[in-house]
Amino acid sequence: MTAEHGKIPDWGRRDRQRDLEWIRENLHIFWPAATDAYVELGRGAIVVDTTQQPIPGLGNPFGYFTQAEIEQKDDEDAKRMVREYDPDGEFVLVMLKPKDLMSIYRVQARWQGE
Repeated sequence: MTAEHGKIPDWGRRDRQRDLEWIRENLHIFWPAATDAYVELGRGAIVVDTTQQPIPGLGNPFGYFTQAEIEQKDDEDAKRMVREYDPDGEFVLVMLKPKDLMSIYRVQARWQGE
């Protein structure tokens, strides 16, 4: 597994694997939220603050940011993913993490409802 900037370190692969498992576990929440928001607001991304859990055990706060809001940010990957995803079976998920880190995923959810 490599990235544009070279080999992904072991900690990065482990972090990505944990992210993907977490996304799978929560897909039943994010997919309907993303599709409803797209219908109402157009292209955008779900942004989840994984650093907070206001009520323990009941998930993390999240919201839908429109394409215009994403375009105002300084993250080229997020901008590109929001421009390119297929809303019929995909959505973009931004995970805010400790130490001002974030992970961005273009999630395929086509199997939902089929």
